[in-house]
Amino acid sequence: MPDAVPPCPQCHSSAQVVRILYGMPTYEAFEAAERGEFVLGGCMVSYDSLVWHCKTCGEGFGLRVPSRGAAEEHA
Repeated sequence: MPDAVPPCPQCHSSAQVVRILYGMPTYEAFEAAERGEFVLGGCMVSYDSLVWHCKTCGEGFGLRVPSRGAAEEHA
């Protein structure tokens, strides 16, 4: 089940909030981004990569945080 779309912390709109897609996009991903279904975030994902983008005001928000279990495995 997809995550509920949160409201933008800047303009409080949720109607124009979409996910940010990371990784090498396919041709289909480029087309979907052109249609505004999501935005492309680049090829690299890090702990401070954002999850959501507001198309109304341009704000990016929501951090991707590694799971606690993964961090403990490397400790």
